[in-house]
Amino acid sequence: MIVVAIDGPAGVGKSSVAARVATELGYRAVNSGTFYRAVSFEALRRSVVDAEAIVEIARDLDLRYRDDGHVVNGVPVTEADLHAPSIDAVVANHSAITAVRAAVNARIRAYCRDHDVVVEGRDITTVVFPDATVKIYLDADADERARRRSGQSGVDPRVVADDMLRRDGIDRTKPVGRLQPAQDAIYIDTTHLTLGAVCAKLLAITHDILSRGRSDQQSMTDNEAAQADTFSTRQTTQQEMQQQFLEQLEELEEGQLVGGTVVQISGDEVFIDIGYKAEGRIPVNEFDTPPGIGDSVEVVLIRKDIRNGGVAVSKRKADEKRFWNEFKQAFNERHAIDGEVVKAIKGGFEVRLHGRVRGFNPISKMDTRRIDEPEEYIGLQAKFYIERIYGDNHRVNIVLSRRAWLEEQTEKQRDKFFSEVTIGDEVEGTVKSFTSFGAFIDLGGFDGLLHVNDMSWGHVTRPKDYVKKGDVIRLKVIRMDPDAQKINLSLRHMTPDPWESFEDRYYVDQVVPGTVTKLTDFGAFVELEAGIEGLIHISEMSWVQRIKHPREVLKAGQAVETKILDYDIQSGRVQLGLKQVFANPWDDIDHRYPPGMHITSTVKKITATGAFIEIEKGIDAFLHVDDLSWTKRYKNPGALLSEGQEVEVVVLLSDPEQQNIRVGIKQLDGDPWQQLADAYPPKSTIEGAITNITDFGIFLRVQGGIEGLINKSGVSDPRHESYEDAVKRYSVGDTLKVVITEINPSRQRLSLSIRELERQEQRQELQKYIHDDGGGTVTLGDMLKDKREP
Repeated sequence: MIVVAIDGPAGVGKSSVAARVATELGYRAVNSGTFYRAVSFEALRRSVVDAEAIVEIARDLDLRYRDDGHVVNGVPVTEADLHAPSIDAVVANHSAITAVRAAVNARIRAYCRDHDVVVEGRDITTVVFPDATVKIYLDADADERARRRSGQSGVDPRVVADDMLRRDGIDRTKPVGRLQPAQDAIYIDTTHLTLGAVCAKLLAITHDILSRGRSDQQSMTDNEAAQADTFSTRQTTQQEMQQQFLEQLEELEEGQLVGGTVVQISGDEVFIDIGYKAEGRIPVNEFDTPPGIGDSVEVVLIRKDIRNGGVAVSKRKADEKRFWNEFKQAFNERHAIDGEVVKAIKGGFEVRLHGRVRGFNPISKMDTRRIDEPEEYIGLQAKFYIERIYGDNHRVNIVLSRRAWLEEQTEKQRDKFFSEVTIGDEVEGTVKSFTSFGAFIDLGGFDGLLHVNDMSWGHVTRPKDYVKKGDVIRLKVIRMDPDAQKINLSLRHMTPDPWESFEDRYYVDQVVPGTVTKLTDFGAFVELEAGIEGLIHISEMSWVQRIKHPREVLKAGQAVETKILDYDIQSGRVQLGLKQVFANPWDDIDHRYPPGMHITSTVKKITATGAFIEIEKGIDAFLHVDDLSWTKRYKNPGALLSEGQEVEVVVLLSDPEQQNIRVGIKQLDGDPWQQLADAYPPKSTIEGAITNITDFGIFLRVQGGIEGLINKSGVSDPRHESYEDAVKRYSVGDTLKVVITEINPSRQRLSLSIRELERQEQRQELQKYIHDDGGGTVTLGDMLKDKREP
């Protein structure tokens, strides 16, 4: 089995080179990244995020590796499927799991066991096949790699570059299989090479090694060996760029870093003895602090034998050289460096580093929060991570990220918090920002939530009323979710729950003061104290008023006195009454408004059956339509009354139990029916005016405006004259004398008769005749006979 192993960072063309070289050699091309992408594909398909579950997927992975496509656990997939953005976002993190790499490496070795292969991947030469027949490490500068990837995907090269650097950063710090070349790998820089040139060079190397045997691999050309040895100390593409820059810088300086001693200080110049014929001179402003005679100084020799054998040296360049080495090490080993923000520029900030070196920190990478006022950061001394180093012989640019360092510190603090703090512990934090549902508390770079309901035992409307931005406060941890990285804090739990001692301060029927906090359709909430809130139901607001909404009697913020009707400590409820604070006006209504009492008040409402008279606020008396008049019958009370009219009434009924008061208008005067009955008993004669003549009788209005009926049988004797003929003698308005045959005040019934009047007159004449005759016997026949005689 021959293994040609190709290693290197993303974007150097490993896959393309491996495929073409494998074709030329007649070997199988194997892309190790396909195995990792297959693991991520299956994890996303199953919606798995747990590391242990992802390890199980890697161990059980069934990948049928084919050049024209693949089958993952029985599911056909294409290269496009495995290079989807969703997989790009997670594959580096999945491959960083040690157990996943071990499982995938075993799969790759098993697949390549019986074949001659060209296999490529990021740790192929160091971990998977450390004894490969041929080991190649391909590389290119970051800009070129980004350009190549951008050409393949169509994505902005800057976005591609940031993504590659992120993935390279993950691969550089993996516990197993981190991105680094094998000590015996042959380094090929592809920055300025075409695909064909790279393949030709790799084929030549492979043929040479195969023809001479593996033992000859170490005796390659001096140039190739020098390249391999030089790059063995490099770990990333950015390292290579920095090294190239430093080499170019040394060529431009035409000298080496040498040690010297301050031998003289004269004016603005410092003289340095470097062991040459003459001293070098350095402007004093190249020193951060003024030097002293005898101080050791490192300088760079710029030129020799100038003007009488003198030398040109530079401390500034020596500092730059030393600091660039420090920057290179900080970048490679992911160490933070110190810097000071000196000014805000377009897109970010200029940061002064050691040796007057300037770096650029994008505004999006300066802080973990949104930056609205960049000027606030000027003068800030902080730590930064080096994200990128790129440039040419004349200028090298350093891209920094303070945010990456802050996020790392935050993660450490958060992990420490979850490992050391338990629910119920007290912690200290700073109020950071507000939302409609609470406030976020900074606990040391990461946030906890102080929900509005946990700010006070009482009702909280505005979080800003309880905590102020920038306040340092102590709170109690009430909930923690390490998986979701969520922390809930409480301010109210720093004080005792007022419900625990409720019965020490309150009891049923107690009148207590409070403040209205909220109005609803069904009632009003009243805060008795912080954390103790009761409800006044709308039915408990007034004894007499019909309240449609609590706003008719109360408003938010109003101070009120209420009576405790009931409470439930377990559920935290208090039932309050507002009307119970005052006496029920219905309780003594019969004493305040006894029957027979006269009242002058206002008509509040008119209905079809009567009218409501407001005798005091909230208490209405009812005036029935039948109690408007003794003699007139009104179909609608509106014919006599109008709303808002002031009227005098008399109390007829006052019932506290039924909460009912009846009044009348007609009762203000005596009952004309009773007065008529007292003055004119039955058989009495009375006069009246005809008001109406009907088919069934004649209506006659008598004393007191009372109307009586002369029934048709009472008008004439039907044996002698019909009713129709008899009524022709009468007209409306005529005055008649009649006899009362029946009077019933309770039923308001009055019956009259003309015939009865005639009978009474006949009897009176008879009595008179008998009296005038001297007491002789006279018969009715004699009387009739006398009447007929002339």
